[in-house]
Amino acid sequence: MVRWFANLIVAALWTGVMFGSEAAVGSPPAAQQAAARYEEAHFTVPFALIDNRVFVNVRLNGKGPFHFILDTGASADMDEHVARQLGLKVEDAGEGQGVGQAKQRFGQTLVAKFQLGYLHLDDVPFIVTPFGDSSQVFGTEPVEGVIGREVFERMVVTFDYVRRTLAFTEPDKFVYSRSGNVAQFERPRQIPVIEGTLDGVPGKFGVDTGARSALLLYGPFCLNNRLREKYGATLEGVTGWGFGGPVRSLLARAHEFKFGGTNVRDIVIRLSTQNAGLTTSSAVAGLIGPDVLSQFDVTFDYARSRIIFEKNRDYGRHDSYDRADLWMGQSGKVFAAVDVIAGGPAYDAGVKIGDKILAIDSKSTELLVLPAVREKMRRLPAGDVVHLLLETAGKQRAAAIKLRDLV
Repeated sequence: MVRWFANLIVAALWTGVMFGSEAAVGSPPAAQQAAARYEEAHFTVPFALIDNRVFVNVRLNGKGPFHFILDTGASADMDEHVARQLGLKVEDAGEGQGVGQAKQRFGQTLVAKFQLGYLHLDDVPFIVTPFGDSSQVFGTEPVEGVIGREVFERMVVTFDYVRRTLAFTEPDKFVYSRSGNVAQFERPRQIPVIEGTLDGVPGKFGVDTGARSALLLYGPFCLNNRLREKYGATLEGVTGWGFGGPVRSLLARAHEFKFGGTNVRDIVIRLSTQNAGLTTSSAVAGLIGPDVLSQFDVTFDYARSRIIFEKNRDYGRHDSYDRADLWMGQSGKVFAAVDVIAGGPAYDAGVKIGDKILAIDSKSTELLVLPAVREKMRRLPAGDVVHLLLETAGKQRAAAIKLRDLV
């Protein structure tokens, strides 16, 4: 409510300039209409950052809110349970593949009314996908859909990762006059692609708000440039999850990544080892993800084929990966060890793939939120010890993980 009144005051000032203060004060209906038009053209919504993905609330056919990821690398997609809840007619769309190796069957449907903040879209085609394994990433956090291209093609969108807000502006109302770095992008397919250089190796990189970490490098780019040898990468494990299942990668640390007239240093990179799925494509070198993007206020201006990067207070932040080197998923009410990187802290502590994790630091995992725990494992200082209560085949045991950076 406070934000609405603040925007209404701004709108009133704006209408006074455009139409004369007498009209703004003397004609309440006209002033209200102008304020409403301003709100539709310039508005801000909050977002939640969960497992490094941007979540927003949307409404579909007047119902909701539904918890959606806003993803530059995606089009409209909803979980099949949402389609059932809305009573939508779903037609078979065949088989497809995402970032994981497994293929999935997809459906398709049409949503008559889509709403995100003041943005209203009519007759939006949606893919319908089973999101059943989202618990391997998000635990009990609801993930009900993904939206991307449909929003970015209609609005200029600025991601403020520090304040956790998204600013939306109609393209013909957007004027940029600050001194950020401007990168022109191509969009041969769906995702915006810019040029970059990774420790002297040039490539074209998709800018993907849904890519989870700093930089995910595709298999052909890694192979052609001998990146495994270049970085001496030996630590491999599950480093992400998407449509089609887990994503396996080698972990390494890069010195400098240059892109869009700016750069970041000392970032953790993932070298995909997938044999199938999107990361086997040679169309791009890889994906720039949130651990790079969150060091900037990032504006996506599709109308002018540009992305604007403005350094924020987190610029230069030390990048880290999960300091336990343990991929945890949700198994019923508790967590489970889905993958343990050989030679990592969890491995050294005796954690085995398939172990149930009943408690962390004496707190039952039934009471914990998986993405928050994963983020804590990444941010706790190296040298801290995390205590797990494990169960295997009905027998319980304790494990003490001494966190450390392996790359």
